[in-house]
Amino acid sequence: MSETPLPLTEVHPGVWLLDTDQFGVPGQGGIYLLPGRPAALVEAGTSLAQGRILAALEALGVRREEVEWIFLTHIHLDHGGGAGALLKELPRAKAVVHGRGARHLADPSRLVASVREAVRDRFPLYGEAIPIPEERIHIAGDGEAFPAGGDTIRAVETPGHAPHHLCYFLEGEGLLFTGDAAGLYLGGVLVPTTVPPSFDLELSLRTLDRMEALGPRLLLYTHFGPGDPRLLGEYKALLRRWVERVEAGWRAGLDEAALVAEVLSEAEREGLIPSGPARGDLAMSVRGVLAYLEAREGRA
Repeated sequence: MSETPLPLTEVHPGVWLLDTDQFGVPGQGGIYLLPGRPAALVEAGTSLAQGRILAALEALGVRREEVEWIFLTHIHLDHGGGAGALLKELPRAKAVVHGRGARHLADPSRLVASVREAVRDRFPLYGEAIPIPEERIHIAGDGEAFPAGGDTIRAVETPGHAPHHLCYFLEGEGLLFTGDAAGLYLGGVLVPTTVPPSFDLELSLRTLDRMEALGPRLLLYTHFGPGDPRLLGEYKALLRRWVERVEAGWRAGLDEAALVAEVLSEAEREGLIPSGPARGDLAMSVRGVLAYLEAREGRA
């Protein structure tokens, strides 16, 4: 019996998307591989993706010692949780991360506890976070440029989804790796990602303006795949509507469970819940907006 082929797609010349089958569902999460020298990865996924990522490097003819960078958009476990496991197998690589996230890669205990609280019964789907030695962590400055994939990739500070969020801009090709700063793009549906504990609407909107100003030719979503740059403007409008919807229920005095149920029912009617585990993600995103509203009004 032949082996199942890797879900590996060249989304742009020299840029490959690996579907990591995140949360056990295809089309939910990916890793981008840049096989040109020096080779690099954008995102690490969860530790459960390690074997598939190493197999993809082999399929592309990239030796493990040729990988120099793992660019993490942020440290949430579905993006950076697998970095420690990967670095054990990639002897020259360093994890690139925002300065506010670096300590959580070195000691992920508080991060893991926060994720466990946020995702609740879905926590086993997030794998294990292995601590990373400090000498294998590179703190990226805003605008810092790195040679990667035969091009230059630039770190862009993009807070809002999280204060430690970076996007990466492959300058020669105009490709913008968006992480979660531009939402989720699942099955052609744009989905808000406003998760606790640090979502901030105003910062998110300013970040989207900054992303537009880069003039990207293509967006590359971690969740999931290529998207048209016009999605940045669409996401700004979606975020405003989403926060207004949650705020209306909050001001009406609904408790959290009732508010989550009502907002999700409305989102389902409007087609905001594509196939896969997006319902759980949206429930978490409602709670993230509630935390933002309470912090904004001094009720936290």
